[in-house]
Amino acid sequence: MSIKNILVAYNGLPGADAALHGAVMMQKYYDAHLTGLFAYGNSNLAGRIQPWMPQKVQDAILAVDTQSHQNIRDKFTDICAAVPADKKHWIENKGPVQRTLAAYARLYDITVLGMHEAGDYGQEHIEIHPDRVTLESGRPVISLPAGFTPKLTGRHVIVAWDGGRAAARALSDAMQILKHDDTIEIVSVGRLPLAQTLPDFDVKRFFERHDLQVTLTELPRDKRSIAETLADHCATTGAGLLVMGAYEHSPLREGLIGGVTQDISSRAKIPVLMSH
Repeated sequence: MSIKNILVAYNGLPGADAALHGAVMMQKYYDAHLTGLFAYGNSNLAGRIQPWMPQKVQDAILAVDTQSHQNIRDKFTDICAAVPADKKHWIENKGPVQRTLAAYARLYDITVLGMHEAGDYGQEHIEIHPDRVTLESGRPVISLPAGFTPKLTGRHVIVAWDGGRAAARALSDAMQILKHDDTIEIVSVGRLPLAQTLPDFDVKRFFERHDLQVTLTELPRDKRSIAETLADHCATTGAGLLVMGAYEHSPLREGLIGGVTQDISSRAKIPVLMSH
């Protein structure tokens, strides 16, 4: 299935700018519809309104909040200037940010986000956590670091493989954006390579049927975390995209002792496609 509907979560922060620029590139490449979604919770500013305040003061506080929303929409419009009007859409929705994004993401072919970044004081109500959106949506999510300009073809793509369900889902979702001129490397960390875990199955031939060329790499498990090993390998090989499953272990376990999903979603220097 080709990509026809792209959702980009946009809150005006630097990572969201990178995500929007990337989404605009994807819109042109796939001739798809692009929808910008600004999800926001209750701001600290609006929360300071008290019943005893004069109405003019309350209105002035709300006006500042409203203006900030308008500024975000204006930035979206400026960055999307080249997108045809009939393929450009905008949604604002007040509610729990991650849950709202996930609910919309379920209806789109792919969702583009900025890497998680903490905004200035008072912007906590618009922060985006790509790992949570991925977990709750069940759809592929691509997150971009601030300042990164992605390529859509001719990339070195790292596929993190641990043999689990989430990794399989991520690989399947990635097939819709992988191109014949990409170089694809399936990387296992501290496990048997894919070629040795499935007897009588030719992994390379499977990808060749999709006109894709792959290599298989096994990286040793050392004192570094898996996330650090993957990040270092991406940097060493000049990778332009990392594909990985999200939360193969439970979110509670990762929250208590840490895990690959949370580490990658906060430290990656290249775009990451995650699925759960």
